[in-house]
Amino acid sequence: MSEILVTLENVKAPQAKMHKDAAAQFVQLREVVKKGAGFDFLAVCGDIFRDAGFVSSKDGVANRSWHKTGRAIDYNQDESRLVIVSEVIGGKQFFRTYLKTNNPKLGEHRRVKDYRGFYVSENLFDFTAEAFVCGFERIPAWNGWQRNYNRREFWHYQFVPKGLSWDAAMLQLRGKVRNQSQTVLGLNDRGENVKELQRQLNRKGLLPAKEIDGVFGVKTLAAVKEFQKRSGLIADGIFGEKTRELLGK
Repeated sequence: MSEILVTLENVKAPQAKMHKDAAAQFVQLREVVKKGAGFDFLAVCGDIFRDAGFVSSKDGVANRSWHKTGRAIDYNQDESRLVIVSEVIGGKQFFRTYLKTNNPKLGEHRRVKDYRGFYVSENLFDFTAEAFVCGFERIPAWNGWQRNYNRREFWHYQFVPKGLSWDAAMLQLRGKVRNQSQTVLGLNDRGENVKELQRQLNRKGLLPAKEIDGVFGVKTLAAVKEFQKRSGLIADGIFGEKTRELLGK
């Protein structure tokens, strides 16, 4: 694991280390943000790496978290220059993060409405857009985000190459590889493997077509559990070997 995980220099976080591929992109993003926003926003992060055995009963904390793979960051939510804008995409709640530059030569002058209800009109740096360029994607908020802050997830960004499942990413940390036929999927996974699972669930009448989005969310989880119940399997919501075998028939 020591060869795959690297420590991020001069970053304040509980465990400031990432998978080497994600770390390289993090360093790139950090430099872009420093130049574009005028300050080192990513010098402090709320969370980066979590140990494989980490569990929490805290609402909004996923046990199958990409933090455990070394491929996710939670940025500093206490930063005073944050502007968070609501964006609903495909029926799912996302948030776009802007940073106040406090410099007329940086960013772009915008007038936006923060999701907390107030308007901001000044030069802003689009952190979300630059994160995308560097390969970091945001995730949608969990259901009930309006009532529970921890479910908003606007602070969470992750570097997940196309087709990489959480299960396979965890194996990578141990220097192992899992082939496509062995892929295990669960809550929070995303990508083409998830999309194909959703198509299969849709053909079985267990998941609406509009949910075929490549994101293993709560509705996909419920559909997998329902299929497992009907098939006489343990309804744990994990798409593994036995569930895959029966679903493909």
